[in-house]
Amino acid sequence: MAELAARVMTLAEFLSWDAPGQTPWQLFEGYPVAMAPSGDDHGTVAGNLVGLLKARLAAPCRVRVEAGILLPHRGRSYYVADLAVSCRPAEPGRPDIPDPLLIVEVLSPSTEGDDRKVKLPDYRLLPTVREIVYVDPARAYCEVHRRLDGGRWQMDILTSLDDRLRLAACDGDIPLAEVYENVALAVGPR
Repeated sequence: MAELAARVMTLAEFLSWDAPGQTPWQLFEGYPVAMAPSGDDHGTVAGNLVGLLKARLAAPCRVRVEAGILLPHRGRSYYVADLAVSCRPAEPGRPDIPDPLLIVEVLSPSTEGDDRKVKLPDYRLLPTVREIVYVDPARAYCEVHRRLDGGRWQMDILTSLDDRLRLAACDGDIPLAEVYENVALAVGPR
């Protein structure tokens, strides 16, 4: 988490709050937290994914960037995912994406712990979410968490640019090489 605001807020206060600057904010159990600016590779991977997902979604499904995620089981939290897909029509002025099917987080050193230990368990509790994807922008690494019948989850890990990302929300799979197009990938351990 980048910056923690001192004042505890309700969800209603947070959603009507005039946050300072252009920085996106999230709400963690009543505490507003500024999101750190994303790096170049983070933005490139997210941008690539927007185009790749959009090309493979059937109407009325859509992809949203910096997607607000409301958590009914956490009345004082509001997360912002890098990307999310919903098949419900957009509602002007709505701060969150309704009924997300797919949530994508592009990992960064400052948020990876919260993405994995706080957000992932909460995303799994959302009944409409079928898949959660974590992508490392520094190296070829993609985790796909899939909801199975009976509420269990399966995780697949892709680590080769020859791998293909298969998502239930998409028509056709996505070559991992295209996710990392124009990104200088690191070699060796992180």
